[in-house]
Amino acid sequence: MMKLNRPHKLALLSILSCCFAFSAYAANDNAVINLSLTYTPFVSLTGTAPGASRTYDNDDITNSGVPKPVNIGTMGLESNVGGICDLTFTTANTFKLLHTVTNNNLGNYKIHYKGLEFNEINNPLLSLPCTSTATDIDFELNSFGFSNIDPFLDSGTYQDVITVVVTTQ
Repeated sequence: MMKLNRPHKLALLSILSCCFAFSAYAANDNAVINLSLTYTPFVSLTGTAPGASRTYDNDDITNSGVPKPVNIGTMGLESNVGGICDLTFTTANTFKLLHTVTNNNLGNYKIHYKGLEFNEINNPLLSLPCTSTATDIDFELNSFGFSNIDPFLDSGTYQDVITVVVTTQ
């Protein structure tokens, strides 16, 4: 083993002290990271009825001149919101089928959905789970001056537009 004399010992101690001194002053940094999430609730109508356009003829809506229920399609709800949603039905012609040219009324109708009836007089707010299976939605004429031999009935197209609005509670 090698013996160090005093000046060498002092030099070695000085070098080691410098190394320790530099390591005590190591560089560092810090940063703040902000996390945020925007939660956007959604609810949408599902099934074959929403967005569809349906055309029917005499035989579709009557049975021997008597109005019968006609399936429009199916309708349900899909949502990322738990709980209850409210559904309302409105129509452009207040639940009437009006001639597209003469504006004559073929007849008032009603909508059957989820066991309820919606028409110009009775149009309840329907509350149901925001995620609901698509089920049938039907319409049925209430009464009308409609028969194959009615000479006063304008030929042509009678229509209405149904708007369904769904709102989360």
